[in-house]
Amino acid sequence: MLIFLGIFLLCVAVCLVEIPYLKKVKSKREKRIFWSLFTVSMLIVSLKYSGVEIPNPGDGIAFLLKPFSDFLFSLLK
Repeated sequence: MLIFLGIFLLCVAVCLVEIPYLKKVKSKREKRIFWSLFTVSMLIVSLKYSGVEIPNPGDGIAFLLKPFSDFLFSLLK
């Protein structure tokens, strides 16, 4: 529970630093990108510290490219 409190306080600190800058910026796209990346990153950190297994992105890429790799190696034999 203490870890989640620390994560929440870190989020608040980041928001206190970034909100004044985001108010000055007129670009809605930059604001949307910031908030979406901020939300996703805080969600991933919260899940990681709650014990949920977060898959490695490299494993997903390897899974997607494995058939192509097998095909290329079969051509080389």
